[in-house]
Amino acid sequence: MSEFDNELDEQETNSQPLDPNIRRQLREGEKARKELEAAKAELEKQKLEFQFTKAGIPETGAGALLRKAYDGEASVDAIRKMAEEYGILSSNQETTEAPANDAELEALRRAQGATIGTSGVGPDLGQEFLARMQEASSPEEAMKIVQEQQFEKLGVWTSRNVR
Repeated sequence: MSEFDNELDEQETNSQPLDPNIRRQLREGEKARKELEAAKAELEKQKLEFQFTKAGIPETGAGALLRKAYDGEASVDAIRKMAEEYGILSSNQETTEAPANDAELEALRRAQGATIGTSGVGPDLGQEFLARMQEASSPEEAMKIVQEQQFEKLGVWTSRNVR
């Protein structure tokens, strides 16, 4: 029996017995109240999770720990401030990531240039070849482009390569 049922039994022994319909309605009301409280708690939990996501807190690692342990105001600013205090987010995160990405992209471009035989500074012969082939309006023009000496570096097979 629940605490609510115990209270009803005490009232029944101290005064007139309650009508069975009233007791049933009281129990249903108590059940509805508990369900409402559970729904409110779930809604608050979902709101907090949304605020964490909006603040950019990761769901793994230290971000997951902060999500579990956080017991403060459910606002994006308060969550970000706490994350910055614990080193999960840095205050200038966007500005520090951009140069690293630019440097990585430049390194990839240099590596790609090394694999196609250029220093990464010159034009990409493959892209130039494809662009010129698209612009060709006749099969003769296309064959002329294919037979050019500079595109032999790409491994384009020409009649000069055939023996």
